[in-house]
Amino acid sequence: MRVNPMMISAMMLKNSYASAVMRYAFGKKQNAITFIELLVVVIIIGILFGASIPQFRNTFDNLELENFVKDIYYLSHYLQGSAIGQSKIYYLNINKDEGKFQAFYKEGDEFKNIEGRFGKTYKTPQTASISTDPPDKNGIYFYPDGSIDKIKIALKNQYGRELSLIIKGAAGEIQIQ
Repeated sequence: MRVNPMMISAMMLKNSYASAVMRYAFGKKQNAITFIELLVVVIIIGILFGASIPQFRNTFDNLELENFVKDIYYLSHYLQGSAIGQSKIYYLNINKDEGKFQAFYKEGDEFKNIEGRFGKTYKTPQTASISTDPPDKNGIYFYPDGSIDKIKIALKNQYGRELSLIIKGAAGEIQIQ
């Protein structure tokens, strides 16, 4: 009787597959992780997570400061445009102690709160401090001719990131630096 080589290789493959199934089923060779291996992986993940938390906080605080400065930048442009369009004097009050910015307009001899979304009180991020140049200046006037009081408002967070809103006065130019 003649043996077909293809038949022999098929039988060998079948036998090796069957023996692998048998080893797995009856536990001769188990491929599993031990408790120690699992513990090491968990510890490594914990160390990596613990090391990354301060960086996430730093990034979040920097982003929060940047968004706040942009809000004040857009508010300043709104007040400048409103002053020109309404032919009224607008005022942005800067409360350094409480970290608040609030906009008003002049009606007769008194200042009134602005209505709508730009009339809200803008609060600085908790980790930020405010300084102005000149230091004694606590507000910005926006005049109907488009000019604005000259001032530099610097905001700095606890990580040392500083952003400034620079208002250049008579030209009415407003920049973020």
